[in-house]
Amino acid sequence: MRLSRIHIENFRNFKLLDISLGEHAVIVGENKIGKSNLLYALRLVLDPSLPDSARQLREEDFWDGVSRPLKKDDRILISVEFSDFEGNINELAVLAEHLVGVAPMTSRLTFVFQPLPGLEGSPAKAADYEFFIFGGERSDNTVSYELRRRLPMDILPALRDAEGDLANWRRSPLRPLLEEAASKVAENDLADIADKVFTASEAITAVPEIKALDDSVTGRLNEMVGNSHAVDVTLGLSPTDPDRLVRALRPFIDQGKRGIGEASLGSANLIYLALKSLEFQQLVQQGNRDHTFLAIEEPEAHLHPHLQRLVYRDFLRPRSAAPKAPAPQAVSPNTSVLLTTHSPHIVSVAPVKSLVLLRKSADGLSTSGYSTAGLDLELKDIADLERYLDVDRGEIVFSRGVLLVEGDAECFVVPMLARMNGYDLDELGISVCSVSGTNFAPYVKFLGQQGLNIPFAVLTDYDLNDDFKSLGMARVTGLLSQILDSEPDEESEDDLRELAKENGLFLNEDTLETDLFRAGQSDSMCDVIVELTENGAARQRAEEWKKKPDSLDPDQFIKDIEAIGKGRFAQRLATCLKPKACPDYIREAVKYVADQCH
Repeated sequence: MRLSRIHIENFRNFKLLDISLGEHAVIVGENKIGKSNLLYALRLVLDPSLPDSARQLREEDFWDGVSRPLKKDDRILISVEFSDFEGNINELAVLAEHLVGVAPMTSRLTFVFQPLPGLEGSPAKAADYEFFIFGGERSDNTVSYELRRRLPMDILPALRDAEGDLANWRRSPLRPLLEEAASKVAENDLADIADKVFTASEAITAVPEIKALDDSVTGRLNEMVGNSHAVDVTLGLSPTDPDRLVRALRPFIDQGKRGIGEASLGSANLIYLALKSLEFQQLVQQGNRDHTFLAIEEPEAHLHPHLQRLVYRDFLRPRSAAPKAPAPQAVSPNTSVLLTTHSPHIVSVAPVKSLVLLRKSADGLSTSGYSTAGLDLELKDIADLERYLDVDRGEIVFSRGVLLVEGDAECFVVPMLARMNGYDLDELGISVCSVSGTNFAPYVKFLGQQGLNIPFAVLTDYDLNDDFKSLGMARVTGLLSQILDSEPDEESEDDLRELAKENGLFLNEDTLETDLFRAGQSDSMCDVIVELTENGAARQRAEEWKKKPDSLDPDQFIKDIEAIGKGRFAQRLATCLKPKACPDYIREAVKYVADQCH
């Protein structure tokens, strides 16, 4: 089973949110964009631990854009839909009476907070409102606590105290695991163990020095409050009652030498997450619940980057380098994971179709959401994107805008040229991302309106082939067909270029290096070749081209740069570029994205 859709109206910073979800959800967005509010909205529907008093919302829970005073028809609505449960008899039994679709089978639960029916005049106080939760499409189909108990949402907040919870028997995720294990141990065996503990405890407390301390504690208590009020205190290793003996068990680290209190916060969180996942599996096995929706805020808290990737790859599912089929899920199939994160390390191990981006809407008052769950991607495209996110650690997902380029050379040069032309890409939140080739199509889908809807531009080379036909023009035409969902009508190359620019596709006149040379960077580029090359003939050619830029042999120029290494050459060139000498297609692409990021 999975949570397949979330629909929210007028709740806090959400005027209208409607997003689809994949098997799990990795929710990203800037601070104060509403990630925690999204999880709280889900809790209003699914969390059995949330009291009804918390579901009785307040006026300030309405979206700020709703005019005040509130009117009788103003309401908050939160709906969640579930899919892929027909193969599980228990889940089907719980959700069958809340169906809203059968192909595929889909159930819906809805929370509503609204003025009381029959209220005369506009609502003026808290008592004028009611909330209710219903299933399916009928508001009288009431959802009971029992359903929330069978399909609960558990949340691990950002400021969770993993160490404190592990040390507290009542809150520890170890408690239900120990109780289940202890229930399978014969009573006689536990009694024998308790006797041995009692014997060991007596032995150490019989040591004169320890016995003297025991007596002094008891004596001091009697002095303070008298015999009738003194607490009976006895030093010992552990409670000797068999049941309490099990409760005394605690996790230790370093071969039992240290307790959790001496562990790092990262280690405590790691142990806590492992125990919680085991607890959820046990609850399903025992029949106490059918599915768990586990929400974790800031899952990266206190974890080293390598641990972030290892832990949440396991939670979200392991990923193969070249998947031929969906990778197997590592955590229990009865657990759905929702993460709200700022960590590119976690994004780097997230399945492509699990990403949800929250971003400020055009009205400036509300938050919009975009999901990759519905992307129409082939497995090879998914593999390309997941390898890309692995390499670049997911920065693309956190960007306000993206410049997609062919290789590392552009990654070094474009940000510097942008800055020289008045655009600080870091300040604007724009990332320059290499696709390591010319296969832009999956990235355009990923960033486009059907995906995360992040402003982007593609910068690509004209690339004449041996038949003097432009590979770049064919590339741009294909991308236009994808973006427009139809073949472009333009016939002339100039018209096609203009249409491409309108849709964020920017084509140069030859290649990056040649266009840079002709835009006024010839002196700098020739100086870099002279500095870096070990080929005397290449050095001589560069010196000649510097004197006579019109004598440039583009093919030989590219060969000389490739002999140095395009990345190494561009890295050095970026330190000595001339201000304002920028190819038009780079300047136009930067402006196109920057204008959408303000």
